Amino acid sequence: MDFSLDETQRLLVRTATELAEAEFAEKAFTWEGEFPWENLESLADRGLLGIALDEAYGGGGMTPVEVLLVQEAIGRVCPDTAHIISRSSMGAPRAIDELGTPTLKERYLPSICGGDSIMSIAISEAHAGSDAAAMSTTATIEDDEVIVEGQKHWVTKPEVADAFLVYARFPDGIGALVIEASDAGFELERTDVNMAGHHQGTLRFDDCRVPVDRILIRGEDALVTLLKTFNVERCHNAMMCVSVARNAFERSLEYAYDREQFGRPIGEFQVIEHKLADMAISIETARLAVLYAAETVNEGSGWNDRAQTSIAKVYANEIGEQVLTDAMQIFGANGYMQGHPIEYMYRLVRGWKIAGGTVEIQRNGIASVLAKHGYR
Repeated sequence: MDFSLDETQRLLVRTATELAEAEFAEKAFTWEGEFPWENLESLADRGLLGIALDEAYGGGGMTPVEVLLVQEAIGRVCPDTAHIISRSSMGAPRAIDELGTPTLKERYLPSICGGDSIMSIAISEAHAGSDAAAMSTTATIEDDEVIVEGQKHWVTKPEVADAFLVYARFPDGIGALVIEASDAGFELERTDVNMAGHHQGTLRFDDCRVPVDRILIRGEDALVTLLKTFNVERCHNAMMCVSVARNAFERSLEYAYDREQFGRPIGEFQVIEHKLADMAISIETARLAVLYAAETVNEGSGWNDRAQTSIAKVYANEIGEQVLTDAMQIFGANGYMQGHPIEYMYRLVRGWKIAGGTVEIQRNGIASVLAKHGYR
């Protein structure tokens, strides 16, 4: 079992690290919910968008593992920019890359890889959150059009996305199709702001008509296929927690040996030493779990895709919050103040325990796999 990075991976990490430190560090933690457009352009210029998408459509032709490595390298410096990495290779773009027709791929993937387009996923509804199968948004086919009616909640970055992968109930089962922000009958009805200052939107579809060639997948088994595709998406959520935790840990380590009390650095007190040691243990373990899950799911060599990625997500979500709690304790009142990076990252990391399937739902999924198949 080889845990070392190959030459391509090392080059990617080095490129991402140098870019982040040179161009993203100065403005990190100043975005206050705004989208870092200039950083998106820099990522596109370096070929760091669409890392895991098909090379025929402008992607890097790599795997989710490379996406996560770059995401981690950038998140150590600027978490807001790290999210762009996963959005360009995972989620909606990945679903289109894996399941889409050549028409859909050609229409959306090159512009995503080039930094000219942003796509979000619309799944949740007012009464269909964890229970996604309870969704009521409908998609009816009439001649060469699909007519969509309904509403979606908690859509990420709705104010900057120009297209959405919308899950809807077709006559033959739940499927997905692409709706563009410019389509007639589409409305960004409301934008809410979460505790991290990021926008989440409510979308409304009122007699929204789109061409049938925008359908990604439909049919009796479509939802199962979509959910299987979504397994690896948990790794991007988990790596956000790892990268944010690492960012906070590195700041805490430096602060602990700069800050003096009672005539010596606070990092020399055993209570702080143990906090730092526990933070490092948690981050390293979570990082390995996430990369292992992504590698085995990609190769099809894992124990169980659903369980493996859920385990990684639950652990990373929970250590992310704990590491930020410890970091805030080390920084004391400074870290608790609004505008401090630790305070922002605490608010940011808390949301990942909810997004992409709550930790409670992940535990349900793990338990279901264990009941049916046992452990390994």
